[in-house]
Amino acid sequence: MQGGELEELYSLLAMGEGPSVEFKRRLTREDLDADKRQKVLARLRLMTSEGEGTLVVGVDDIRGERWEVYGLREGEVKSSDRAVRELCREAGVKLRERKVYKTERGLVVKYVLEREEVDVGEVISLSFAGRVNAGKSTLIGVLLGGKLDDGRGGARAYLLKHPQELRKGQTADLHYAFIGFDGRGEVIEYEDPLSKEERARVLDEAKRIVTLVDAPGHAEYLKSMIRSILGSDSQYGVILIPAGDEYKLIVAEESKRGVARLDEITREHMLLMASRDTPFIVVISKIDSATPEALEKVRSVVRRTVKEIGRVPFWVREKEDVDVVKKEVTHKVLVPVVEVSCITGDGLDVFKKLLSTLPVTVPDELAYKPALAYIDKVYRRLRGTNVVVTGTVKQGVFKPEQNVKVGPDANGGFRRGWIASVEVFCERVSRVKPGEMFGFDIKKIDPDVVRRGQVVADVDMKLEACREFWAKIVVTRHPTKITRGYSPVLHCNTISQTVVFEEINGKDYLVVGDYGEVRLRLKYRPEYITVGNRIVTREGTTRTIGRVTEIIE
Repeated sequence: MQGGELEELYSLLAMGEGPSVEFKRRLTREDLDADKRQKVLARLRLMTSEGEGTLVVGVDDIRGERWEVYGLREGEVKSSDRAVRELCREAGVKLRERKVYKTERGLVVKYVLEREEVDVGEVISLSFAGRVNAGKSTLIGVLLGGKLDDGRGGARAYLLKHPQELRKGQTADLHYAFIGFDGRGEVIEYEDPLSKEERARVLDEAKRIVTLVDAPGHAEYLKSMIRSILGSDSQYGVILIPAGDEYKLIVAEESKRGVARLDEITREHMLLMASRDTPFIVVISKIDSATPEALEKVRSVVRRTVKEIGRVPFWVREKEDVDVVKKEVTHKVLVPVVEVSCITGDGLDVFKKLLSTLPVTVPDELAYKPALAYIDKVYRRLRGTNVVVTGTVKQGVFKPEQNVKVGPDANGGFRRGWIASVEVFCERVSRVKPGEMFGFDIKKIDPDVVRRGQVVADVDMKLEACREFWAKIVVTRHPTKITRGYSPVLHCNTISQTVVFEEINGKDYLVVGDYGEVRLRLKYRPEYITVGNRIVTREGTTRTIGRVTEIIE
């Protein structure tokens, strides 16, 4: 053997094991009992979760202090090869390179592995909304972990990541998770929802993936909630209403104004969901915290509120009720109402059954259009990447090695690049389709020009940046009047930017409840906005909801 190759081996041993490097003294099929086999499979998936991994066989651990060559015989190398190939097939891992080192003590084999790109199963997505302490993160945590909450919010720990979230027990940013269902419609439970290899296993095994978008409910994070509802392109919405707390607010409002109604934030979330023209579900949560009288009061107010926005409430109490929802929910008239407790478990089986049968609402024809997606988050210069962007595919199909353009930039132009890899929840996949979340590592583009609100699109797709447009809006909240020159923040897809009301067609001003046609100008930079896009403008206590009707060239 050449000295350089031995030097390469000993350099590898000196570096030791790591997240993507694993050493083994020997590896044969006979050595792998059921328990050990699952551990090795999980390790192979984890090693290759962020690219390639290296498995070295024929190396001994000396008292946990250093690694030395153990050496294999020819027959042991053949056994190792058979075991590695079999494990790779089972783990969804590809053997990309094999190298044998000849040493004085025997043979050492290095296997370079990478994850197979797989197709994700059927995907539906849900955006969770609800005011602070409605139980959104707790419900998602219970769905992920398969265990009931301890009454102190322990289940939500699976989602909260930032220090301020952990201190307050409240969501401050968008969080994404998914649950998988097998072919029988049963939840594939995680042993540890925080484990990368567990997420990879569930993604590999699932016939249906249900993506859950958790957004903050506190008023100071309203822009994140709006971004979740408008920007995630979720197929369904879920609005949580905490029974006990909501009852107290209803009673207080009734004694103060003489009208029993839901709290202001919940009503706004319901209006936003309805304005998106997508189906949504109401979940009355924390039913263990309400008396029967209080729960009946909340039901009554929910029933009336849903009817006031032109929808029909339908209580889902038995699994048989799910069949009705399956037939009617896509017509966007029926609003399923589910009552749950994450402490006692009441209603959770019905809710899971509902999630396992909700129809996919993404039209098939969207997959045949040019690929287009809005960027929601940007990660620059992560190890081994150029710029990673995440979001939800609006139309078309994205694949690895696809040429794309990203923009608009500050001048309204679009920069060219190509997608090095496509991931869904850290799992490399062969493609993503409309309605599916993605992570793209985009090469050959300056990371510093990429930002939230831009689009990634087929390189041949005709795109034009927009600076001014007309929209039809309704004013849902405002303390006084909206006049020319008013400058709120516009939300459209994942775009968030100040706009100026340049003109109000045929009127001097708008007040609460008014419908109007307005000409809006983006204040700082052009964006990719098209006719039909839904918009929300907000500033302080002011809200308007509308739709783009004309782009001004």
